[in-house]
Amino acid sequence: MKVQITFQPKLKDDENWQVNLHSFYNIIQVLFIELNILEEILGKSKHLENAITQIKILKKALRDPQQTFSTLGELANFKSYIFSEIDRAVMDAGDISTSKLDILENSLINFDRIVKITETRTKEFLNLITHKDEWVNFNIEALEDNLKEFFLTMAMRSKDKYGISFDLKTKQPNDYYIYIEMPEGQEYLSLPALFPDVIRDLSANAKKYSLPGSTISCQLISLQDSIRFIIRDQGRGIPEEELTEVVKFGIRGSNVTKDETFGDGFGLTKAYLITHDQNGKMWIDSVLGEYTEITIEIPSQPYKSQFDY
Repeated sequence: MKVQITFQPKLKDDENWQVNLHSFYNIIQVLFIELNILEEILGKSKHLENAITQIKILKKALRDPQQTFSTLGELANFKSYIFSEIDRAVMDAGDISTSKLDILENSLINFDRIVKITETRTKEFLNLITHKDEWVNFNIEALEDNLKEFFLTMAMRSKDKYGISFDLKTKQPNDYYIYIEMPEGQEYLSLPALFPDVIRDLSANAKKYSLPGSTISCQLISLQDSIRFIIRDQGRGIPEEELTEVVKFGIRGSNVTKDETFGDGFGLTKAYLITHDQNGKMWIDSVLGEYTEITIEIPSQPYKSQFDY
C-alpha cells in the first residue's frame, strides 16, 4: 500500500537537534560496540574504560548545540586520547593468542575506519549545518562513491556476516546487491545541504531491515522541475496502519521494536522534515514481509550556495 505523508511536523527544539545529529548517534553506538569487542579480546582494562567514558562524554555533549560545536572542534584531541588508551590496553594485555590476534587486528582496523568516518562527518556537519537552509552544488560522482563507501563500511562492521556487491555478476549468496542510479550527463547536482545525510539514513534503514542476499535499490533522479529520490528494499515491510506513524519522532514499526538496532527512530523523521521544509512530497509504499519503498520529490532550485561540495 502506498500512502503520501502529509502531517505537519512539530518538534521541540531538543528533538529537532537530536534529528540533526542522528548520524552521529549511530556512529557513537558503533564505537561503543568496537570497544566492547576489544574488551572481550583484551580483558577488563582501565584504559578501555577511560576510552568508553570519553565516548560517553562526547555523546552527552552532542545533546547541547553549543557544546556540540566546541566538542567537535576538539575532535583531533578526542581521537588522540582514544587511540593512546587503546594502545595502552593492548600493551597491558601481554601475550594474546594467535586466534585472537586476527580478531584484534580486524577490530582495530574497523575502529580506525569508523573514527575517520567520524572526522569526515564532522567536517561535513560543521560546514553544512551553517548552510542547512541552502542548496549546495554536490559532485555526483562523489555522492555515489560516498554512498558505496557507506555500504562497504557497514559490511566491514558485520565481521563477515554478509558482503556488499554492486555488480550482479560477482554477487555471492550472502551479499546485499546494491543498485545505485545517479543522474547522467552532468557533473554536479544542486541539493538541500543535508540531503546526502537523508540518503545515508534511509540506506542504513533499508539494509537494517533486509536479510543478506537481498537487493536494495537507490535512485537519485534529476527531473526538469524536481529532484526525486527512491529507495526500495526487500525487508520486513511496515504494517499498513502504521505507514503514516513511522515518520513521527522516535516511532518505529511495531514489527521491529524488539530488534536491537543502532537507530533511535529519527531517520524517517529527518527525511520528512527536510522534504516538508523544501515544499516537497514524500510517499511510503510497503507490503508486510515483502518490501518498503520510500519516494521523496522536492522542487528543484537553481544553484545558490557559496561553495561546492
